[in-house]
Amino acid sequence: MFFGFDPVYFIFALPALAFVMWAQFRVRSTYARMSQVGTYNQLSGAQVARILLDSSGLDHVMVERIPGELSDHYDPSEKVLRLSDDVYAGRSVAAAGIVAHECGHALQDKVGYAPLKLRSGLVPVANIGSNLGYLV
Repeated sequence: MFFGFDPVYFIFALPALAFVMWAQFRVRSTYARMSQVGTYNQLSGAQVARILLDSSGLDHVMVERIPGELSDHYDPSEKVLRLSDDVYAGRSVAAAGIVAHECGHALQDKVGYAPLKLRSGLVPVANIGSNLGYLV
């Protein structure tokens, strides 16, 4: 209709886009609020990560600082927990919560959790698709 574009696409795409935007808003607003609440022991995110990893027998997993906000992730191929600047140095409930979540992925990797293996296998394919998406 419009040079090969069907406007019915919006019936399916807009609800999904609205949901993604709502979820992103909730994550960011909760993170901002909980970043103002300090932890009882005042440990940094990097210190919390090291304690959690070591107590789980994952002393071989490295903890690195990376740039960005909410860019934290565990890389199972390199056995590295990467924490954004605010989480790495942060002494807030938000930082500790994000660290605990990412350490959970390292623990899943240790026990061979099948969904993590599947996700790790799909990441390279998804990266190709997201890069080609702009061209398509």
